[in-house]
Amino acid sequence: MMAPVFILAGEPSGDQLAASIMDAVEVRFGKQSWFGIGGPLMQERGLASEAEMAQLSMMGFGAALSAYPRLSSLSNRLVQRIIEVRPRAVITVDAKGFSLRLTARLKQRMAAEGWSAPVIHVVAPTVWAWGAWRAKSVARAVDRLLCLFPFEVDYFTPHGLAAHFIGHPEAFNAALMPRVGGNRDDGNDSSAAKRLLLLPGSRRSEIRRLVPVMRDAHALLAADDGADGTQDSGVVSTLVTVPHLRDEVAAALGAGSGTEIVTGRDAFYQHLYQADAMMAASGTVTLQTALAGVPGVTCYRTSGLSAMIGRRLVRMDRVILPNALLRREVYPFLFQEEATPARLAAHVRAIFAADQMPGEMPDKIGTGTGSRAARTTANELRALLRGGSDDFETLVANALAPDFGPQD
Repeated sequence: MMAPVFILAGEPSGDQLAASIMDAVEVRFGKQSWFGIGGPLMQERGLASEAEMAQLSMMGFGAALSAYPRLSSLSNRLVQRIIEVRPRAVITVDAKGFSLRLTARLKQRMAAEGWSAPVIHVVAPTVWAWGAWRAKSVARAVDRLLCLFPFEVDYFTPHGLAAHFIGHPEAFNAALMPRVGGNRDDGNDSSAAKRLLLLPGSRRSEIRRLVPVMRDAHALLAADDGADGTQDSGVVSTLVTVPHLRDEVAAALGAGSGTEIVTGRDAFYQHLYQADAMMAASGTVTLQTALAGVPGVTCYRTSGLSAMIGRRLVRMDRVILPNALLRREVYPFLFQEEATPARLAAHVRAIFAADQMPGEMPDKIGTGTGSRAARTTANELRALLRGGSDDFETLVANALAPDFGPQD
């Protein structure tokens, strides 16, 4: 009987990516038995989850420190479980702080037990944004690293780590996602309301800190309606969140906000391709919006301690993925005290004004729905992130072939 596979993800984006990896493995190497930690998408594919995925979802140095005892205990329990089950392979997806501590401990235990399985991590730590020295410790903790961005490989191979570029799944998703009916491609239609997409993130701390700011920014934009003596059509806002946080989002928005709340991947893509502008937390979602050609502004707020440490360790010009990948400001980034309703509204207001002017949207604003700049930016990103292949599953399976080939 074939040994099972351990796989772990720590948040909704990791759940999506891990589910894609599970699909790729089973298409190429046949049905597997999966155990580990994951969300609903992974569990739909047969994962037996050892703990709630939400336990691993946190943001900020302060939150990580306070959760360390609990997560250390969970890590020890998972190491013991892996040693008992002896899986065919161990795969960790993102959740870098937890994953790499887990695999480092596992490596020590495997050496002590005289048994080993390949340890594979997916989504490279962002050593290109902060802490390039971390690449060496990653090489000690895992056997194989699957990178989503092409330039990441060169940070790790000098340390003897087998690193492979597998492309970014969103580049394939965006290419295959049909533009939904009702999408407005002519940004000069002043008779229709502008559609604003709010993307505050999928963590409770993000909901608490960012939703009120985005809500108030939308209120400022809505107040522009007719303020100059003209009768404009107004702004319609939609907020996308994960299902289990819907009630918390509704509470943060409060009564009478006028913002529609939707959940789920299908709803996200539907509203993404209809949006005229967006406000988003920093994260993977900024890559999704850029691939869809939606202009906007990004922001983040965290605890005072995390902000202080982050300003000293993180390159702020590389926090937003499209900005880092294309080495230009696709999206402005407002951090901490700069992330105010007035500043968010000002950026979106400029986008709406530019969208009604002839010609291309100014480069300083970023991409624009239906504009040549939007198509150019989306195509640049897609070409960069697809690795010359039209099939994400094939890229993943090829990278995993040495570990998932025929076994005795």
